[in-house]
Amino acid sequence: MDEKLTMSLTILLTGFVVVFSVLLLLICVIKIYSTIVYNIQNKPKKSKKNNDDDDTPKGTGATGGSSSATAAGGVSPEVLACIAAAVDFIYGEGNVRIKNIRKAGSRSAWGHAGVLANTRPF
Repeated sequence: MDEKLTMSLTILLTGFVVVFSVLLLLICVIKIYSTIVYNIQNKPKKSKKNNDDDDTPKGTGATGGSSSATAAGGVSPEVLACIAAAVDFIYGEGNVRIKNIRKAGSRSAWGHAGVLANTRPF
């Protein structure tokens, strides 16, 4: 009887060790894969340098942009002022400059949030 109990406990503990070590290995592999995919997707994109960005100094506040962005984007001056005030409140004066404001696509804000939540990588 003692021999059967010892053999059973040995097999049981060996099974636990094998299963949990494989699970830890899978967790590590998935984490490494997730990190690689995240780094590939969030690589800084090389963009062409705009001449107006290099020549103009940073604005003193969030409203330091020009009114030509409102005409091109089709955003009313009142909406532009609200957005600029919100950005200035969040980031503080002198830290950011609004370069472009344009209307979002046809998807609602809730639909867009749902797409982002369901397609986010690990």
